[in-house]
Amino acid sequence: DIDDTLYSSGGRFPAGVDRRFPPHVVYPGVFSLYHVLDAKRSGEAPECNLVFLSARPHVYKDLAEGSSYKLFRRLLGEGRLHCMPTLLPGRLQVGLWTMLTLCCRGLRAWRSVGQEKASVFRRFRDLYREYDFVFIGDNGQGDFWAAPEMMAC
Repeated sequence: DIDDTLYSSGGRFPAGVDRRFPPHVVYPGVFSLYHVLDAKRSGEAPECNLVFLSARPHVYKDLAEGSSYKLFRRLLGEGRLHCMPTLLPGRLQVGLWTMLTLCCRGLRAWRSVGQEKASVFRRFRDLYREYDFVFIGDNGQGDFWAAPEMMAC
């Protein structure tokens, strides 16, 4: 996830709920955490082991993903990220269904987003079975529902 994990959403719906920091402020210590999780990285060959799993759907070209990659490029250029992350997007249909049913289903509406995130993760994991994964989520956009499904696979 990106909002409320890499940086604060500022509590702006539907991005996230964290109002402790202004929008788009990178969380203190997040890059140190990435460094610790990446302690075995050799640095000898180009590699990318940082993957963001997003509820934002892939739509025409990179309309939804463009702002995330712009941030990634900036953080990489500043030397705060060690590689260009991969972004695994959600699906438009799932996101629209969630938005349409949120008023009557409440937080349960995010379950389909969580299931989609878990499905995307399983497909990605199947490509890279030799690696271990650490999921850092928040309390929005289905991460609550996605985490148990990802743990079970």
